[in-house]
Amino acid sequence: MTRSRLVLSGVVVVALLGLWWGGRATGVLGGSNDAGEAAATRSHRTIGREFQDALATGRARGAQIPWAAPQRLDGAVTISGAVIDKQSGTPVGNVEVVFRSVAGEETAMAKPDGTYRIDLPTGVYRAFVRDDTVLSVGQIDHVRLPNLPSVETAGVPDEALMPTVVASHDTEHVDLSVLRGGVVSGRVVDRAGRPIKNAVLRARGPDGVKPTLGTDVAETDATGMFELRLPAGQYELEASHPRFAGLAESSQISVVAGDHVTADLMLTAGCVIAGRVLAPGGQVAGDGAIEKQWGTGDLEFSPTGKIASDGTFRWATIEETQITLRAWPWKSPPSPSRSFACRDGARFDDVVFELPDRSADIEGILVDASGAGVAFAFIDLAPLDPGGISQQERTDADGKWSVFHMPAGRYHLTAHAPGRGVVAATVHSPQAAVRLALGGTGRIEGTTALLANGSFELRLVSCADGTAMVAIPEDRRLVTVTGGRFALDNVPACDLHVIASWQRRTEPSQVTVPANGVGHVELSLGPARAKQVHGVVRDDAGRPIEGADVTAVLEDDAADEAIAKVYVATAVSDATGRFSIDTFSGASLTASTMGRAGFAAVGMANVDREQVDIVIHDHRDDGSDEDLVDELDLDSVD
Repeated sequence: MTRSRLVLSGVVVVALLGLWWGGRATGVLGGSNDAGEAAATRSHRTIGREFQDALATGRARGAQIPWAAPQRLDGAVTISGAVIDKQSGTPVGNVEVVFRSVAGEETAMAKPDGTYRIDLPTGVYRAFVRDDTVLSVGQIDHVRLPNLPSVETAGVPDEALMPTVVASHDTEHVDLSVLRGGVVSGRVVDRAGRPIKNAVLRARGPDGVKPTLGTDVAETDATGMFELRLPAGQYELEASHPRFAGLAESSQISVVAGDHVTADLMLTAGCVIAGRVLAPGGQVAGDGAIEKQWGTGDLEFSPTGKIASDGTFRWATIEETQITLRAWPWKSPPSPSRSFACRDGARFDDVVFELPDRSADIEGILVDASGAGVAFAFIDLAPLDPGGISQQERTDADGKWSVFHMPAGRYHLTAHAPGRGVVAATVHSPQAAVRLALGGTGRIEGTTALLANGSFELRLVSCADGTAMVAIPEDRRLVTVTGGRFALDNVPACDLHVIASWQRRTEPSQVTVPANGVGHVELSLGPARAKQVHGVVRDDAGRPIEGADVTAVLEDDAADEAIAKVYVATAVSDATGRFSIDTFSGASLTASTMGRAGFAAVGMANVDREQVDIVIHDHRDDGSDEDLVDELDLDSVD
């Protein structure tokens, strides 16, 4: 009920009360004596036709009064946009839109047409959609220390997967993309068919795609039942439980949007190795990797498990073979290795890995642009000389770092800290007092040729330093476009590689961002623009070709082939070689005649008419039938 209707209803109620009170005063409704009141309870007063008409008229007038939005709180901003199916590009309505900040959640329901509007206090938010049929998803970052699924992550939202929205002023066209998904449920049992309670199931999806709300991890109930909600795709299921090593066999499932898949799973005892890690002085050495040997040499190990912060670890496998493990906490040398004869049902408890007392091969400090130490940042080293090994390390609370067990030689070192920039350098082993200074941040300003107003998602991927790439942990931003322009603050100052996504389309790009400066980029995201393309078809000598068949093709890509569309238009060149064809920006052009062909492309410029000349080449001099690659003469005109 709108506020205007409430006001009108109040007027009607007051009028009725007035009539009732006047009736009591005059005795029309029974008067004030007991006999009258008794009579009033026994009789029914009929509302006259005139009053009914007046009430109906009042209601009709109330319905015509426009709805007035409630007044916003001081300091609030309005964010509006739409929820969009990333696969089909169509709006998704009647779903809950959530903006999460350190202060809690603000929510709104999207209308049936997918649009939403929400008033928020100014601040930084993580945005997502909460619903049973569609899911917000993110791209998981590189997993540095593999670990078994844990109950602490079952159904727990992961804010790192949610795009960031900065609410500093009223903003329109902040669109949120979702994927339609399905349900995977089933029962987990042991080899005797008995249900297993408190087993944790995890689904690993394609290309690291993960639901932001943690619905890819679930814990079984007392009957062994579990339920996962996943976007459409192929998944591998994993399981963990204190009494079991994992699934008895590999379990792959295929999820189709809208479907309900059942998967009954069996856990096996397997081989479990558990214990603790101790520093040279006997104190706990926690937080780091359990590494498995994959070759025969001392350098042929890789992380396959995790040491908890209290120094304990639990490592499991269903392999029946000789396993060699070692412990390697952060900022420490690796422990001596130990071997275990693994078989089904084998248990190795109270295993202790003791770290040796040795000095670091490379050590230094990581600071930001102001000179302050950067705490708990990751550092990666890659060998530049034969015999070296790749390594990762982490700074301590003061930004200091130490790398152990590094063969002599040169290494390419990179580091990154969110909001403080990246750094790349060449270091040697051994080397001490290495000072690494992050390069700071800057701003991106750009244009979108086809998107006048709206929003797109920008992923910061990596920085180039001339010799290698500096990987950046997952950083997704929802970028608003107004009048074909956008801006993005607090990005690493470097030659920055980004991936922009709008509905089903993605566009990689690179932009040079100076420290405390502005980098500029042009993107061709947005709906395909209708264009009239004209031009001339010529041969290698520049002579016009009459009667050439010209075809324009635009493929509207979609992950679901049933949704994908192809737009085709044709024309024939005249006696002067000229043609005209109605198509879209980004379309591919082909001109062909007598078994020969030439190719070109329609540009992305924001114009209604565009000239594209096409050259049809002769066959190669070597007599092969393969046509030469296209050569195009592209000119945009108003």
